[in-house]
Amino acid sequence: MKKCLCFIVILMFIMGLQNVSAASNPYKQSGPYGTNCTWYAWKMASEKAGVTLPGWGNAKEWYSDASNDGYSVGTTPKANSIVVWGNWTSYGHVGYVEKLEGNIMYVWDSTGPCIDEEDPEYMECMANGVSEETDKVCRANAKRIACKYTISPSDYEITGYIYLDNVPKKPTSSNSTNTSDAPKKEEIKVEVKKSNNANLIDIELSVGTIAFDKEVFEYTLEVENEVEQITINATTEHKKAKIKGTGDYELNVGSNELKLVVTAEDGTTKEYVVKVARKEKIEEQPEIEKSSNQVEQTIVKKGNEKITIFVAGIGVIVIIGLCLIFKFRKRNNIGK
Repeated sequence: MKKCLCFIVILMFIMGLQNVSAASNPYKQSGPYGTNCTWYAWKMASEKAGVTLPGWGNAKEWYSDASNDGYSVGTTPKANSIVVWGNWTSYGHVGYVEKLEGNIMYVWDSTGPCIDEEDPEYMECMANGVSEETDKVCRANAKRIACKYTISPSDYEITGYIYLDNVPKKPTSSNSTNTSDAPKKEEIKVEVKKSNNANLIDIELSVGTIAFDKEVFEYTLEVENEVEQITINATTEHKKAKIKGTGDYELNVGSNELKLVVTAEDGTTKEYVVKVARKEKIEEQPEIEKSSNQVEQTIVKKGNEKITIFVAGIGVIVIIGLCLIFKFRKRNNIGK
């Protein structure tokens, strides 16, 4: 009894090890079209080639996913490979290629497998059949083989083949254990260079204008005395640069400095200065002073008028005198 129990325990232990070591199929066996081709192709690759494939999604994705995982792929048909049809259905279709004969490849896929019609037992069963029911029994018990497909079926468009002769090696269990003691990979930090652009592309003033140039850092502007406030705004050349100094400024009479400090992404700074000169206020004269000035101006004006009349009178007298002298001389010449 003890020996029997011991044998059972050992047998269970061995079976447990086999179950642990055996990889499970990542695909569901049944789908909308019956047996899933992905489940069946994965199963055949494991049974026929001893290859445990990873999970690659829908059938039409297998070719690109296998290539990304390091599997050898191509468009040349080979035995011991997975054939991928891109347009068999909306999900694609896959099968395991067992062998090639000329333009024929023998494929195990979920639509089959096919019956070995040349098997002697099958041929004998069909020869002895007496009805459709007995033929169904013969086909159900017949030997299964891979189905024959032409290498280039025009209806299904072969995407390519995943070759299983040299599959990528997976990490061993020794590499996957004691990860805490394994040296960590040095992290590579990619440093993104920050911009040193601290230029402005424009300065806007609420009063007056300046001829802006990003390489000119000082400007002058004169405004009337009535302008008591001015607003300054600016735009940076680089979107991550920042500006200090924009906004409203009260203007004093005389010189006023408006400073704009631009800080680039990397900390580089530039300073733009606008010097605004506000004019002095012009004082109005009192009414008394205005009156006296008007009187003085009137007197001067009248004096000037008198001088003009006097000079004009003298001129007239001189002209009359000259005329009389000329007339007198003319008479004397006639008397002679």
